[in-house]
Amino acid sequence: MKKFDTPAYQAEKDFKDQPDLKIQIENAWSDYVKYCTINSQMGNPWSSSYDHPRSWYYNPLVTPVTPIKNNTVPIQWGAFPNRINHYFTDLFTQKFGKADATDKLHELADIGPDAFSKKYDITLTVTKNPCDPNNTATKPFGPSGPRGWQDEYCEWAVTRDTNGDIIAVDFTHENPEYWFHMWKVSPDMVVSLYQEILNNSNVKKEDLYLLDEQNNPVIVRETGLPAYNPINKWNNGSSATTAGGGAVHLTSPPNSLGAEIYLGAAATILRAVNGKVITDANALICAAQYGQIYRNSDPRIGQNVNSLVYHNKVKISLTNPIALYGQLPDFTQFTMPASAEGYKIEDCYKIIRGRDINPGTAFYPNNMVLHSRFEVPAGANFKLSEILVQNQPLKWGSQIADVFKVQLAGTGIPGGGEKPQEYPPVGDPDVTLPSVQYLLDNSLLQASLYNKLNTFSNLTSCITQIEAGTTTMGIAVLASDANKETEFDFGAGINASVTDFQDLGNDNQLFIIDITAQSDAVLGEKPLALYNSASDPKYTISGVLEVVAAGSLPKLNMMPNHTLLSDQQIQQVQKILK
Repeated sequence: MKKFDTPAYQAEKDFKDQPDLKIQIENAWSDYVKYCTINSQMGNPWSSSYDHPRSWYYNPLVTPVTPIKNNTVPIQWGAFPNRINHYFTDLFTQKFGKADATDKLHELADIGPDAFSKKYDITLTVTKNPCDPNNTATKPFGPSGPRGWQDEYCEWAVTRDTNGDIIAVDFTHENPEYWFHMWKVSPDMVVSLYQEILNNSNVKKEDLYLLDEQNNPVIVRETGLPAYNPINKWNNGSSATTAGGGAVHLTSPPNSLGAEIYLGAAATILRAVNGKVITDANALICAAQYGQIYRNSDPRIGQNVNSLVYHNKVKISLTNPIALYGQLPDFTQFTMPASAEGYKIEDCYKIIRGRDINPGTAFYPNNMVLHSRFEVPAGANFKLSEILVQNQPLKWGSQIADVFKVQLAGTGIPGGGEKPQEYPPVGDPDVTLPSVQYLLDNSLLQASLYNKLNTFSNLTSCITQIEAGTTTMGIAVLASDANKETEFDFGAGINASVTDFQDLGNDNQLFIIDITAQSDAVLGEKPLALYNSASDPKYTISGVLEVVAAGSLPKLNMMPNHTLLSDQQIQQVQKILK
């Protein structure tokens, strides 16, 4: 395999009339997935024991294998947020009665914990550390964000008429990282796709800009154009109107492609206690410290991957094209009204992005749906609200999420007689090493935190670029377990000097650095290692910096940003890095 393909080969469709841009985004996307793969294979040697290396997760760019039916396994889970069911079924049964509890669970999945708590004067808390049954501390139900609670790699927005009846529901499974790469290649294409997906010509390019605290667009140094805000007014929240709201791509902090790949790699390590290998889905998460227990997705992905390694003795990689794919709903769970007059429920379902079957030449199991919509066909004389879902009138978009699944796939190769890695549960190492969390221009970091973009995939997934023979100032590095004297190593020809330092608490730090690339520096990606002493092992993180040829980037009259973080921004960092 020469490259990773875009989700559902979507770039071929998005840029079918712009071949140069198609090649550009396909190459950038493949590089991004490659770096995610390399970092996921690395695991966490900085602050965890028994989580490095993950040698049973292979890189298909290095170890070529052709996915076929006999070596590729679909991994599926329910699209409805299972943590809502786990934590609140009993509470809602007590408060609202058994007859209404399910309806209230669906309502919570649609409107979110803040609106639900306010409407019903109820406090929604969950166990702070569900892996520790002796810890009785609680925290507000999350994750945070405008659709944070929709955390099964499926998010949706509901459109209602003036009577409050549902007239459309949009479901998205698209990762935010692909949209960042599209924006870097062509903001105009992103705007056009927003208008097409939402069927709304009111979407303007400036609506998608990331704004700073003074309400000015933040300019991306590498393009000279405004940065992208992934939780802009048209991709924000779980309701949609002609004036705002909608679901274009995923926004919840756990719903990122990087998290999916990292989880898949982490699950290839077998975990054993007292000589017995752990096989329970939630116990595996607690032992390996990947994902969140009681979700549908994380436990199912981890358990399935782990089982393939344990029982089949195969090394695993997520199947190309790596993405989260919605599956066709179970249409038998719907009952059409008499007024439908010959229309079938399938007539109300439309795939907006992706495909119901694999459009590529390589094998990929089942459906590859990235975005779908439920709405009544034009000219029909019935409403969605007249349809029954599992014998109940359609009141909430989450009722539809209850009857379809989300999927990824894994492709295995023989272990070659090797014994799978078998480690104890993840623990604390004897020596904690400094590690890189994020590297990006400080102006982007400042605005991202001001806008409460609360996860890496919602900051930016595009690699930071600098020109050979230049010094680039005002680069922010969020780190953990570092100190003022921590050294930076980008490899030969690249020098970093610290100009500002801020201790953020909770073992997190902010460095503002200048990076100088010598004129003869080798072009390409530069992994970064941090170290506190010369004797520290230099474990690198990939995909944070790229040296490009002199003259490749626009010449801008931009002052470097050396502003340190405010108290509010520090609190936001703590949410991200907790």
